[in-house]
Amino acid sequence: MEFVLIGPGQLGQLLLRQAGRDCLVIGQDADSTRQVGELYGCPWTTKIERAADGEVIAVVVPASAVPPVLEQVASCAKPGAVVLNFATAVDIPGVLREKRPDLVWSEAKLVGSAVGMAHGLPCMIVLGEHDPALLRRVQSSLPGLADQITLGDAALVPTVNRAATEAALRAVIALERELSDLGVPRALIDAALGGTVPGVSLSYQRGTLGGFARKIVQQIEEEG
Repeated sequence: MEFVLIGPGQLGQLLLRQAGRDCLVIGQDADSTRQVGELYGCPWTTKIERAADGEVIAVVVPASAVPPVLEQVASCAKPGAVVLNFATAVDIPGVLREKRPDLVWSEAKLVGSAVGMAHGLPCMIVLGEHDPALLRRVQSSLPGLADQITLGDAALVPTVNRAATEAALRAVIALERELSDLGVPRALIDAALGGTVPGVSLSYQRGTLGGFARKIVQQIEEEG
């Protein structure tokens, strides 16, 4: 089995959508896991021991569930398998790395968000090991995200996400208040927050701003 997903939540399903055809989905709830398996045309199970056949095992579960799930994976994964931990706030316990040194353990931290990914916004998955062979294996198992997977310092990702999240929330809350004070209808406010703001951010990043927006950038830069 090329790719095994443990945790078919929002991010897990986005990964599954970008995986190759040889995949397995493992979840806690039988009904929801079956639905995901049927949706993506892959086998499913609630038994983590089925991950034993996986070449790349992605653990995409809540932070509180990471240690026990990784412990179960360590008990069944075959030698040489890649085990990815997608939880941002919890790292792979050192004791598991020592217990199974024959596994390729790696943090896999997402810069971005599952909601953003679902809407086609940029993201980056940072693998916390400086191993080109690991990068190739993970890219091969997730071909739809190959150009958005990189090697790097995964420990930086929580800081990046926290700073970006706080800046984004401050901006949208301030804009929402400003437009509300001006008496702008709610539907137009929602369009500005959900469409204009991310669209302008993406255009700025890509260097495709129009003349009006470029003048605003120049003004902001001049203000220091």
